[in-house]
Amino acid sequence: MCISAVSVVLLLFILWMLVVKLCRQADSQSDGDAKESKQPEAAVPKLLHSLSKRFFGSLSPSLSGPPSLPLLGNMLDLAQEHLPIHLTSLALRYGNIYRLNCGSTTMVILNNSEIIREALIKKWSDFAGRPHSYTGDIVSSGGRSISLGDFSEGWKAHRRVAHSALHRCTMDSLHSVIEKQAHHLCQVLRDYNGKAVDLSEDFTVAASNVITTLTLGKSYDKSSEDLQKLQDCLNEIVSLWGSPWISALDSFPLLRKLPNPPFSRLMKEVARRDELIGKHIEDFKKNDHKKGGTVTSSLLQSLEQPQGGASQMTLTETHVHMTTVDLLIGGTETTAALLNWTVAFLLHRPEVQNKVYEELCGVLDVRYPQYSDRHRLPYLCALINEMLRLRPVAPLAVPHRAIRNSSIAGHFIPKNTIIIPNLYGAHHDPEVWDDPYSFKPERFLEGGGGSLRALIPFGGGARLCLGEAIARMEMFLFTAYLLRDFKFLPASKEEPLPDLRGVASVVLKVKPYTVITHPREK
Repeated sequence: MCISAVSVVLLLFILWMLVVKLCRQADSQSDGDAKESKQPEAAVPKLLHSLSKRFFGSLSPSLSGPPSLPLLGNMLDLAQEHLPIHLTSLALRYGNIYRLNCGSTTMVILNNSEIIREALIKKWSDFAGRPHSYTGDIVSSGGRSISLGDFSEGWKAHRRVAHSALHRCTMDSLHSVIEKQAHHLCQVLRDYNGKAVDLSEDFTVAASNVITTLTLGKSYDKSSEDLQKLQDCLNEIVSLWGSPWISALDSFPLLRKLPNPPFSRLMKEVARRDELIGKHIEDFKKNDHKKGGTVTSSLLQSLEQPQGGASQMTLTETHVHMTTVDLLIGGTETTAALLNWTVAFLLHRPEVQNKVYEELCGVLDVRYPQYSDRHRLPYLCALINEMLRLRPVAPLAVPHRAIRNSSIAGHFIPKNTIIIPNLYGAHHDPEVWDDPYSFKPERFLEGGGGSLRALIPFGGGARLCLGEAIARMEMFLFTAYLLRDFKFLPASKEEPLPDLRGVASVVLKVKPYTVITHPREK
């Protein structure tokens, strides 16, 4: 595994700064003690005690894990280039549940679906919290987003209102909204006339338009400057937030006082995001939003109405703003990344797309599929499940926090321990999946040995992905339309097939590649 040279320099700098700080603290304490004891050499054991207390006092003693460096803990492990793969490799050595340290923070990594289900579903009330995060508060406007907000009565009321608004506006219109974007996407691909192209932007526009239609009642062309600005901004935030330069600020507060160009860029992009989203919402409010039909209109109507029963809270415009941000990021990046991964894998096994096409023709003849047809299209569903298994787009989910003392798999987990569900690792567990690194949709057919119970791409429990139903319908309809109308071919015989390792940040994406979309004969 590789660590960037920049990350190594950063970590060494952190180490030096913390040693200086702790030495000064120890010297200061020893000066006071020396006035009474006349033993200045006490500074050394006091420093060691300070280090021990700061960095090893909160460990779960029954959990194994890789050795920790003084002060840095396991920062070198957490700075790996492809963190999901690295954490999965550590599970082979230390088991499906192990611990890592980052500064004074203890993290517990879960690498097995049953262990993840125990924490997120069976004991959801123990592990529904979010870590107290300096950078997370900045990105989420002080924890007012559903994805990053800590578990509380106010958070529960916020999620309940957002879920109801989403359900109301998708109950009747979601299918037609996705159908419209799927037809448009197919027309865009036809217009390439056999050219080798990178489809990532087209997939992003299609997925984004589903969400903007549901939230704001509008869609955009690929050439739209507004859409381009918004997507560039959101992509940059997701990319920067996964940087070790920025995650280090949560574990090492001293670094917040030092110049940090990536963090400055993050602050700039968050401000730009809030300006862009705020403008969209203000434009929406100028129209008659009380007509309803969108998530935003439902949320705006909930303003000033106390929510939450006995311990009531009032939603604010910031909650509406951050709900829109959550839906745009979660509903665009996930679907677009999965579609891009699907085409990449199909180029490696072209016979799979032929089997899906034959199934579509055999079951539906010439008509386009409906979501209600999914039970009649087992091979298409198997393909989608295999993609969700191989490439969960949020491979490490979002970190959870223990809100009370508890246990996982028989191990004591103290309050405030950070829980990392390694979905990538669980989906590649050799004890659960036969030949786990191979692309085999057949495993999800009857008798194929694939376990739907062990498939957890959207998390679970109180923190289950708010847009799971939208994502599943999008994946089904977009994939079905694309494979009904096109055969995907390599760009050329000379170029290598797409790299399947991917680029891991908060979202797991395939490296850029080009493909030829060859229309099927009607």
